[in-house]
Amino acid sequence: QALMRQKSEEEHVACLLQVLASYINPGGDVPKDFESENFSSPAEKSLLPDVIYELLSQSCIVPAISSYLRNDSVLDMARHIPLYRALLELLRGIAVTPSLVPLLLPLEKDNGPDTATSVGVLLDKMRVCVDTYASRLRTNKAKNGNGNVAEEEENEGLAMLIPNIQETAKIVKIAAERLQKLTESESSSEEMDKDKAGQAGQASVEEHYMTVMQEEQFGSFEFVLSDSSVVKFTCSHHYENNVKAAGDVSNASRTRRLAQEATTLSTSLPLSGGSSVFVRCDEERLDIMKVMITGPSDTPYENGCFEFDVYFPPDYPTSPPLINLETTGNHTIRFNPNLYNDGKVCLSVLNTWHGRPEEKWNAQTSSFLQVLVSIQSLILVSEPYFNEPGYERSRGTPSGTASSREYDANIRQATVRWAMLEQIRNPTPCFREVIHKHFWLKRHEVLKQCENWIAEMESYSNDKRTGRTIAHSTLALKRHYNQLREEIAKMKPPEGLEDEEEGESIDPQGVHFSTDSALSSAMNSSQLAVIENLITDSNSNSVLEDGFC
Repeated sequence: QALMRQKSEEEHVACLLQVLASYINPGGDVPKDFESENFSSPAEKSLLPDVIYELLSQSCIVPAISSYLRNDSVLDMARHIPLYRALLELLRGIAVTPSLVPLLLPLEKDNGPDTATSVGVLLDKMRVCVDTYASRLRTNKAKNGNGNVAEEEENEGLAMLIPNIQETAKIVKIAAERLQKLTESESSSEEMDKDKAGQAGQASVEEHYMTVMQEEQFGSFEFVLSDSSVVKFTCSHHYENNVKAAGDVSNASRTRRLAQEATTLSTSLPLSGGSSVFVRCDEERLDIMKVMITGPSDTPYENGCFEFDVYFPPDYPTSPPLINLETTGNHTIRFNPNLYNDGKVCLSVLNTWHGRPEEKWNAQTSSFLQVLVSIQSLILVSEPYFNEPGYERSRGTPSGTASSREYDANIRQATVRWAMLEQIRNPTPCFREVIHKHFWLKRHEVLKQCENWIAEMESYSNDKRTGRTIAHSTLALKRHYNQLREEIAKMKPPEGLEDEEEGESIDPQGVHFSTDSALSSAMNSSQLAVIENLITDSNSNSVLEDGFC
């Protein structure tokens, strides 16, 4: 019933958009000389009541249009073809009606966040999105087979929608630029330039990080040699045997779905100063990927780089994607009750955990982006100890708080050792630039973060039940911190960032923690390593092996 109601509402919206488009631009035609610099609007276009612009600008129509245009899922567009056709016809009608063209520019921000970005800019982003999809589909066309009738009809509708989007974006851009030329004076342009320069100078460290890292979020990498008659990987990948066993998979619906997924990833991956997601897919095979997620702020994973290998099985999207954590300290660290030390990722949406039916993978509604966001927000959390079923009831109790601190202490030292230090020393080739830029831009923040962790953990080391274990973790973290500081001090600025933050170099001995405590003075490095493994084992074994997956 809910689906039927949603479909009925969508048909109603499409009808309203179509009626409005017909009222604004009867016939839906675009003047032949519209693109000409000497274009002048036909007289009949001015027959619209003068109040129409005021009514539309104060209504919810522009925020509604903006909301639909923010959709960067080609898969979702394909399921709502009539709605987007009506929307595009309305936009063309507005573009060829001079009195309404201001609707295509940003309205006052007081109207809400959906009007802060112009309709024209959003439409152009949608055009880029569908262009990317079409390009990736052509690249993988050789692997296409035959899909079922419903899928072919959906693909045919999308194939007709893509040129519609491209043409409408072109018309809207011309109309918007024409209006801007008429209204902008030389003085106002200079003022705008000054404002932009002032804003750039005041850009925060977080905004700068996001600007630099956005370019690295999605890209391609040759995981499999394209000129090889047999499948040959260029770097280590967890699912290499699965790929070889599957052979050449020819499935049109799978190829289209992968192209749609890749398009969505190229525009929608989470990006912030706190945590971001980076993806690399094979240049010729969209079913082979690697993912890197930076640990969220205020968690024991903060600023660590966690790598995952991904493979989309032959029956995808009927079955969910396969994903395995590679940052496991050579299979010695269980970073979370949901992340095993063999790399297994436990999530309902991956069908690796018995969640509610609506949480499991659904071929029609689930997506790989949903999987990545779930890992980032549901697994890499501030108190991972309570992710274990049954442990949640101890949250807020003295015992639960102490156990959580003990668990976090070990995760923190493991994050610094394996998700920071090891990543800097031995970066995966496809993420080499990501890792370099991430730690260069956050070098001061990362070191300060580790210093704060050490101070906090030392304050808990007197606890009668967990103090000794936390003290061991603190000692290990100090050792890792000293090494991390040395590695960061040796880093050179990434290409393009050579002139930034001169004079703020890292002194490798600026802050150095002594590890010659009473606990460690009688032990050599190999014995300390054994203690670290014991800490890891005790934390891993505290989580029931069959409890979560």
